[in-house]
Amino acid sequence: MISREKLLKAGIWLATAPLAKATRKRLRLQGRSRIELSRCRRADAVILSRAKSGRTWLRAMISACYHERYGLPENLLLEFDNLHRLDRRVPKVSFAHGHALTAAFDTPGHELWQEDKPLVFLIRHPCDVAVSEYFQSTRRASAYKREMWGVDTAAPMFDFVMSGPVGLPVIIDYMNTLAQRIQGLPRAITVRYEDMRAEPESALARIVAHIDSPFESAQIERAVEQCRFDAMKRREKENFYHNSRLSARDPNDPDSYKVRRAKVGGYRDYFDEVQIQTMERYMAENLAPCLGYGSAVPEAAP
Repeated sequence: MISREKLLKAGIWLATAPLAKATRKRLRLQGRSRIELSRCRRADAVILSRAKSGRTWLRAMISACYHERYGLPENLLLEFDNLHRLDRRVPKVSFAHGHALTAAFDTPGHELWQEDKPLVFLIRHPCDVAVSEYFQSTRRASAYKREMWGVDTAAPMFDFVMSGPVGLPVIIDYMNTLAQRIQGLPRAITVRYEDMRAEPESALARIVAHIDSPFESAQIERAVEQCRFDAMKRREKENFYHNSRLSARDPNDPDSYKVRRAKVGGYRDYFDEVQIQTMERYMAENLAPCLGYGSAVPEAAP
């Protein structure tokens, strides 16, 4: 069954298709922003992240918790209110990309931050995010989305990362802006992807308790085990979830998978030493210290 939100997005695409490129881009961004903002307002909890920050993995682990707690189908990913409709005890959770909320407004998403509801700000090392954005744009994104975000898939990876419309400067500006906007909100927490990778049980337990209520430690452990990297990769290849957000574009191309590498510090594998130093220097000089990365770069993890 196609959701109302997908129908609205399709309607926006069709209605704007005949317009000039600049006009349709603006209207499509505004339309998607309003849809996402409306969802956040109706949600019981919001999980906010930049794209490529580990949201799909977190979504799968949270889904697994509710599958077990309430006996729900294991192949259903939590999509706002789909599990809530099956069991009213499951909260309505909006997984939102802040750049979709803020892209088209002069006062970015200000209404959202006034909501008194649990909010999780999921962040990841911006250099890793930028490289993942490159592969998302060149291997997975539709032509529609590439046009909307203005990405150039022909750009060399380093140019894409350092000066592209979804590159490092934009990612860091987003992280700084959102960190400032949620600072002081009584029901907001920040979770780093790197900490979630290092101690997934602890991070997942903290998140589900924040958005709903505590789960038993055994339930948390089983959810983490079911969503290990190899298991997620296999499920994507098999289209286990029957969900376009977690299905391989080309099963023979490892870089076309949504679950691609999940490697902390993996950006180092794609650049020479001078390029790596340039990226890390930019991050150290521009990323807000409150986000916990500082000038140190996380060690690569398998």
